[in-house]
Amino acid sequence: MKRRMRLLLVAFLGAMALLVGTVGAPAMAVENGGTTTLGTQAAGNTVRSNMNGKCLEVLSWTNYNGAPAGMWDCHGGTNQQWVFTAAGELRSVWNGKCLEILGFNNNNGAAVGLWDCTGGSNQKWYSLGADIRSLQNSKCLEILNYDNNNGAPVGMWDCYIGGNQLWY
Repeated sequence: MKRRMRLLLVAFLGAMALLVGTVGAPAMAVENGGTTTLGTQAAGNTVRSNMNGKCLEVLSWTNYNGAPAGMWDCHGGTNQQWVFTAAGELRSVWNGKCLEILGFNNNNGAAVGLWDCTGGSNQKWYSLGADIRSLQNSKCLEILNYDNNNGAPVGMWDCYIGGNQLWY
């Protein structure tokens, strides 16, 4: 319950920052609500699935634009560490890139990956409860097809608050 409240607070603060235009403000961590400066590789928190406790990560430690995001057993690596910024971005501690809906795709099942941060709506996120939603289309980040395996892809889908759409 504490984590959920913290996530709600961080999401609210991120949304407020978007409204007042504080894009250059310090970053806020996803899980614990602490602050850090972007680019500080030591800071970050995991984004875990309520479905299986696995962590959202940059798969295979890849560093190129379009690198896939997916699920893996949590191991504490920087490819599983994320910072939620005041601008509403989810930035990878591993490579500093932003989680985004690739190609601005609005369809259910749209792929999610990493890209240089551009400030686009496909790179902006907020939360209502334990879900993570895109500012672009209000769809939810989910583990596609309820896939429980390591390497399972994440993508976007209409929000229905299934276990594969809930995060902590």
